[in-house]
Amino acid sequence: MKESISLRERVIANLEERRQRILDGQLNCIPSPFKRFSEDFIGIEQGCYYTITSFTKGGKSQFTSYTFIYKPLMFCYFTKADIDIKILYFPLEETPDRIMQRFISWLLFDFSKGKIRVSPRELRSTTSPVSEEVLDIINSDEIQDILEYFEEHVIFPEEAANPTGIYKYCKNYAEEHGTVYTKAGQYKDEFGVVQSRQVFDRYEQDNPNEYRLVIVDTINLIDTERGMTLKQSMDKLSEYCAKYLRNRYNYSPIIIQQQAFDQEGNEAFKIGRVRPSVAGLGDSKYTSRDSNVVLGLFSPFRFALKEYEGYDISKFKDNIRFLEMVVNRDGEMGGLCPLFFDGAVCQFEELPRPDNKGEITKVYDYLKCIRSVAAKSFFSYGIKKRNKSLCNTRLLSKFAALFK
Repeated sequence: MKESISLRERVIANLEERRQRILDGQLNCIPSPFKRFSEDFIGIEQGCYYTITSFTKGGKSQFTSYTFIYKPLMFCYFTKADIDIKILYFPLEETPDRIMQRFISWLLFDFSKGKIRVSPRELRSTTSPVSEEVLDIINSDEIQDILEYFEEHVIFPEEAANPTGIYKYCKNYAEEHGTVYTKAGQYKDEFGVVQSRQVFDRYEQDNPNEYRLVIVDTINLIDTERGMTLKQSMDKLSEYCAKYLRNRYNYSPIIIQQQAFDQEGNEAFKIGRVRPSVAGLGDSKYTSRDSNVVLGLFSPFRFALKEYEGYDISKFKDNIRFLEMVVNRDGEMGGLCPLFFDGAVCQFEELPRPDNKGEITKVYDYLKCIRSVAAKSFFSYGIKKRNKSLCNTRLLSKFAALFK
């Protein structure tokens, strides 16, 4: 058993270790995929609690998939940094099969630099058979290797849908892949007599560079605890996430939470409350109290706005989102990031500034293209052999890459 160390010693040792990692060319977070917004949202940190909120059909699940699953997985897959990732995903709205289909759809788009744009519905041959060439690509060694990596690093726990079940699963995983250290403590029993017992001291991961994410989608749909209301159950899960999963076991919980329905009505629109807020969180506000970061996702098209923050919403329609830093415990709040959103392939990209007319025109041209009949098929099938030596190559294309 390791000798107990003081809080002071532990904190200073951690600070020195993190500094040395940067000097050695390593990382202390998984970087944000949004460069201009990285001052607000630097990326995924260990032991950090995130809440993602939006209105109905605002793209919460897709944004979370892109930002907290797809991009981190591919970063860890291709990068030379000594970091790993494990995602415990509790999907309360979708099946693992549908989640994998959505990942394949995004992966085809990403891996082909935007040349293959096939939605999950098209992959399932819902109205017409998917191209055999698409299936050939999916069965290629490169794609199969990534899909196997996905399966190894994304876990879908079964039969854990209430707060205690979710907590116990995560606790068991942590203790199976790490060590809990205890120290002598005292307490008073029911007779007021001081008793001694071993209490929690600290936890150490077997692999300190493994980022452990817990995703709950959505918290509004969790099974209630016996004798508790939905709000009480949501509060309990948030308590578990903050007090134990984050603070004790160094997890990074990501909670997806719906905005309240009454925030979507005409009254909210009349007084200008159209962006997601802490006050608008549905069923419970306590998640914002416990979170390190609350990110809001807003669709102006959803509120029939013609223009927003300088962008022509009549042209973008549902292909634009605004990402806002609603709560940031360690930094500034209120930062706003305009994002291009392609729901067919779960793709998000930072948009050019509205006064950059040349680049904005390219985005409008791209929108015309993907909305055309010709865009129902994909543009080319060629995928050359890749290997992990390409880890420093940006696989994600810019919008105009389709028109070269």
